[in-house]
Amino acid sequence: MRENLSKLCKPLTLTVAALMACTPALAQVTLSGYFDVNLELAKSGGKTVKGMSSGGMNTSRLQFKAHEDLGQGLSVTGVHELAFKADSGQMGSPRHTYIQLASKQWGELSAGRRDTPTAEMYGYIDPTFNADYSPISNTVVYYAPWRESNGVFYTSPRVANVQARVAMTAGREDGSKDAKVQSAALDYYGNDFYLMAGVDQQHRRTLSDSKQFGKSTDIYVGGVLTLGNLDLTALYHRYSGYYAYPPYADFNAKGTDLQLGLRYEINPTHRIFASVVHKDDKDETALSDATSWTLGYLYGFSKRTDLYTVYGSVKHARASEMRFPVSFNHASPLSNENPSGLQIGLRHKF
Repeated sequence: MRENLSKLCKPLTLTVAALMACTPALAQVTLSGYFDVNLELAKSGGKTVKGMSSGGMNTSRLQFKAHEDLGQGLSVTGVHELAFKADSGQMGSPRHTYIQLASKQWGELSAGRRDTPTAEMYGYIDPTFNADYSPISNTVVYYAPWRESNGVFYTSPRVANVQARVAMTAGREDGSKDAKVQSAALDYYGNDFYLMAGVDQQHRRTLSDSKQFGKSTDIYVGGVLTLGNLDLTALYHRYSGYYAYPPYADFNAKGTDLQLGLRYEINPTHRIFASVVHKDDKDETALSDATSWTLGYLYGFSKRTDLYTVYGSVKHARASEMRFPVSFNHASPLSNENPSGLQIGLRHKF
């Protein structure tokens, strides 16, 4: 009986092996993401918020990535991210979703929804890496272009430590060209020094007259100096033009921001970061001069799991129509309010 079974299985095994050898290689699909939950005490919107929230250090999300090597230095990658609230399971807003064709010689070309070239660069400068209480996210670029849909994005190869990135978006899918964005940035990455410069322009339909478009321009210059385990960061931002947050808020403004910050790894277990932004608004109408700051500490259980605590606050110089939030979760401070918040949370990367 056993000999007969062995004789039967042998040709079957050879047949399966032959079929596998003849079958084209399939793209590799990986699943990764973050679970991030925290306890929060925040003062914003005329009340004190006590409870649990998601995404203190990283937006809780699932990322599906498919990658295939096409040969001759070419590869194709597809990325789709699903954001969710780790404290409730509720699905959030869409994140990156794009397809990319990459060449070792010519660079990377992608289409879909992803961060602008400038955002990819100042995201590294930001000591919090665009965390929930990031002064860069919540004060510097709160109304500027950041993550855009319906776009084409190109990243050049890095030559002599220099790399260029450009992007153009087609605007809304209704053909209106609303929120059409152009973005370009250049950076230099050495052993202990990083520099970047970039510009964004957006054309957005005004809320008061649907036939009119307003234009805004945002310019960024920044860098990171690495001294052993210490990163010192700086970002200068100049803004001018029409900004809108449909359907309920729009304004004209011009001014400058300056961010200074640090990241310090005491050892692989203990890390700290700090970031402060000062905004100098020239119009002094819809926006107020403001100072926003954040201080944080991370305790690393492992390379993938951190316990963290973060405190953030925004101080406005005067009452104003538009206020800068301490967090996107509390994006409507009162006209004379200075929001603040404290988070203690757990982040796991997989």
